[in-house]
Amino acid sequence: MNNRNSLRLPANGKRLIHDLTVFDLPEVPYLAAQNLPFTSLSLPTHVHHGRMEINLILKGERVYRVAGEDYHLGGNQVFITWPDEVHGSGQFLHGRGLHFWMQLALPRPGAPFLGLTAKRAAPLLDALWNLPRRHFQAVPELRENYATILRLYRTDPTPLLKARMAALLTEWLLDVVACADRPVRRVITPDIARVDDYLRKHPNRHFTVEELAGIAHLSESHFKRKFREQFGMPPGDCLQRRRLEAAVKLLSQGKSITYIAYDLGFSSSQHFSTSFKKYFGLSPLRWLRTVSDKDFIPNREKGKAGGKKDAKGYFPWVDEEGRLHGHICPEPKEA
Repeated sequence: MNNRNSLRLPANGKRLIHDLTVFDLPEVPYLAAQNLPFTSLSLPTHVHHGRMEINLILKGERVYRVAGEDYHLGGNQVFITWPDEVHGSGQFLHGRGLHFWMQLALPRPGAPFLGLTAKRAAPLLDALWNLPRRHFQAVPELRENYATILRLYRTDPTPLLKARMAALLTEWLLDVVACADRPVRRVITPDIARVDDYLRKHPNRHFTVEELAGIAHLSESHFKRKFREQFGMPPGDCLQRRRLEAAVKLLSQGKSITYIAYDLGFSSSQHFSTSFKKYFGLSPLRWLRTVSDKDFIPNREKGKAGGKKDAKGYFPWVDEEGRLHGHICPEPKEA
C-alpha cells in the first residue's frame, strides 16, 4: 500500500488536520499532513504565538525564510521554527510534495509536558528549546511514528490509547532531538550551481544535456547523475520549473499570455497554458484572477485571515476547518 493511501490523504491536496487535545494533550493543538499535487504560491509571512512548529518534508521541495535567511528543503528533511518566530517562504513558490507538520504549545523547562511531570519533562523541553540547528536530516522513524500517530487519531481515545499517544509523541520528539545532530547532506556543488544559475538567467532558451554538461565542465553521464542527486530531478524538469517560475513573474507584471509564451520559448500560447496548469493546478488567467483578489495573501494555503487582532495588530490566520494556524504579519525589515 502506498503512503498516501495508508494515511488516507486526500488526492486534491487538502490538509489532514488533527487536534490532539481530545487525547488530553493540550500541548499539540495542530497536527497535520498534506499531499500537495501542485506547486502553490508563496507561503505568507506569519507567526505562531507560543507554538513551536516542526516540519517534516517527506517528498518534494520547500523554501522557508526566517530572519532574512532562506532554507531550501528537500525530501526527508526537518525544519524548525521556535515560538513567536516570524517566517514564510519569501518570494519562493511553495513546492508540491508530501509534508507532515506539528505545532507544539512549548513551555519552558519547569512545567509538565505530554503527561510527564515537570522533572521528567525538563530534559526534553530543554533540548527542544536548544536544538543545535533548525534544518536537518530526518531518520525513517520520524515518518513511521508520525504515520502511526495519524492512524491512532481515528481510534476512540480510551485511557490506554491516550497513554500510548502521549508515549508516541514523546518518542517522536526525542527522535527529532536526536536528528538535529544530522546536518543536511544535500549540497549544491559549484559546477551544478553554475548550471542552475544559467537556467534561471536564460529561462527562454532550450538547452541540450550536452550544452548543460559543458557549462558544468562534466561529461554528459556524470552531469546527469550529479544533477539528479543534488536537485532530485533531471535537468529538463528543472529547466521547465525555472521557465514557469519566470512566467509567474511576467504574469505579475501584466504581460499577456501570448507575450509570455513567445518570450519563454513555448511553441504556442496553448502549450504554455497547458504546461502552467499541469504545474500549478490553475490556468494562467485563473491564477492571475486569484492573485489579484485583495484577500489573496491570507488565502494562499486556503486559509483565511480575520477576527480579533493580536497585541501587535496581526490578524489570525484560520485554516479551512476553522483552526488557528497562526497570525499573518509583514516580512521583517532586514538590517
